[in-house]
Amino acid sequence: MLTFPEGIYPTSCDWRLVHRTKAFKNPYNNQSQTLSLPGAYWHTKLQFANLTRVQGKVMHAFVSNMQGMAGRVKLFDHAFSAPSGHGRGTPFVKGSNQTGNQVTIDGAEAGLFLASGDYCQIGEQLVILTQDASANASGECVLNFQAALRRAPADGSPIIVQQACAVMQFKDDNQGLRRSTKSRVLSGFSLDFVEDVST
Repeated sequence: MLTFPEGIYPTSCDWRLVHRTKAFKNPYNNQSQTLSLPGAYWHTKLQFANLTRVQGKVMHAFVSNMQGMAGRVKLFDHAFSAPSGHGRGTPFVKGSNQTGNQVTIDGAEAGLFLASGDYCQIGEQLVILTQDASANASGECVLNFQAALRRAPADGSPIIVQQACAVMQFKDDNQGLRRSTKSRVLSGFSLDFVEDVST
């Protein structure tokens, strides 16, 4: 698992959760039905502009080390790296065999722990809150989120709310940047990632 270079920030980052659906249309009356399939995943596009030569070399080394789609890296949404809720405490999963789109946690400071639209990381999976989560005086609350958990987290697993990450890989092997030996800065480039849903 690689580490994204520290101190280098994208000029823009687009994150979206891609759901998998199938649509079926009746050819006789044009009515349609949709089927929701498991396996939703994160897709992100990071754009960079005006990197210095030193930053460009660091990014060039990182891209080379990813070895195309073979590499994995933990990424967080640079635009929303901290929650809107207070996010304080030492939150952890309370209970085992929790699956689906809801998890009960403990160890949070009382009050609005996470707000709708905040990210958190459960195990190796990044999820986005779909409802506010307020902890009671005992530090317990329920997290409602998308996408559904791919595997049940162990009882006591930590909940990460600061720089919550997804395990990502390049969307294809055609990623990278053009090196320049004459200019002091690099022209803009972008990197396309998709989530590794096997984690």
